[in-house]
Amino acid sequence: MKQDIETRLRASLQPVAPSNEFSQRLLARVAAQPGQRQAARTAPRGLSRRSTWWLSAGIAASLLLAAGVQYQMQQTRERANGLEARRQVVEALRMTSQKLNLAYETVKSESGV
Repeated sequence: MKQDIETRLRASLQPVAPSNEFSQRLLARVAAQPGQRQAARTAPRGLSRRSTWWLSAGIAASLLLAAGVQYQMQQTRERANGLEARRQVVEALRMTSQKLNLAYETVKSESGV
């Protein structure tokens, strides 16, 4: 069944050459509207060059602001991670100090000093 659908689909999608009448109408239409290509290069309708420049400047400023905010957030995360690592190191040193003091007291009491 699937092959039957594929065969019918391929048969219906065979390329067909356009008629001469269609080609002539299309070429006449393109030739009658030469200004269409130039219009695509100018500013969109309703926008002057000056407002287009301000729009571009606004978009660029928004992108810079977004990049700055992203950088600031990354710096804040890195600082928080650094402070957490510092807290863990201080805790580890405190625990090590306690264990060394305990070991020192044990050795000292067993040696009879």
